[in-house]
Amino acid sequence: MGIAHLTVIGIGIGLGFYVQTVAGFAAGLFAIPILISVLPMQEAIALMSIFLLIFSVILVYKNWKKIEQKTVLELSVGVIIGLGVGILILKTGNPIFLKRLLGAFTILFVAYNFISRNKLKIPGNLGVLFGLAGGIFSGMFSAGGPPYVMYIYNRIDSASIFRATIIGILAVTNTLRVPMLVVSDILTPDTLLIAMYMLPVFIIALLLGNKTYHKVNEGKFKTILMILLGISGISLLIR
Repeated sequence: MGIAHLTVIGIGIGLGFYVQTVAGFAAGLFAIPILISVLPMQEAIALMSIFLLIFSVILVYKNWKKIEQKTVLELSVGVIIGLGVGILILKTGNPIFLKRLLGAFTILFVAYNFISRNKLKIPGNLGVLFGLAGGIFSGMFSAGGPPYVMYIYNRIDSASIFRATIIGILAVTNTLRVPMLVVSDILTPDTLLIAMYMLPVFIIALLLGNKTYHKVNEGKFKTILMILLGISGISLLIR
């Protein structure tokens, strides 16, 4: 693999995990559109899954006391089933259709965040359905954050507990996804080699993101985040 391809991969990994460190989610939504410009969809998902697992181990350790474990448990039941379905679709589905589906899903999520002024009243017994949706999109795109965010956002008021709980459910997802990808022959030794090259970029993104998290204005960051997500979603639809 040439320097140009590795540079593009580095940009994707760096941007994705910078955002993930600040917001607690969205690495896949930012990184995957960049990665698939130089990698097949399956390899891009496998590469992201490696770093998402490392990210989860680090962040869960730091945020364990703030995680709302009941909410994580409500979502986890659906996640287990959804991941299997999502990985099966990734392995057998049409990559162009999958890219456009991710683009449409991203745009809908952005529209929801800009239009919605009040929290939805989502009962706890729907956690399995939101977990199922998040698991499916995590299996297909390593981007299951939006369904989790929609559910947790409407159940938790504290910003710090919200962020920690997102980190918690993503940790469950990421821990389950990696062995599933290995069994499915999607995560290969070649992908692990690329991950080793990208490890310094990943570490730098975490350090920069952690510094930003303690300084950022939440309102402005959310607006910028949603605008960038919208651009990413549109690019996936029209490319």
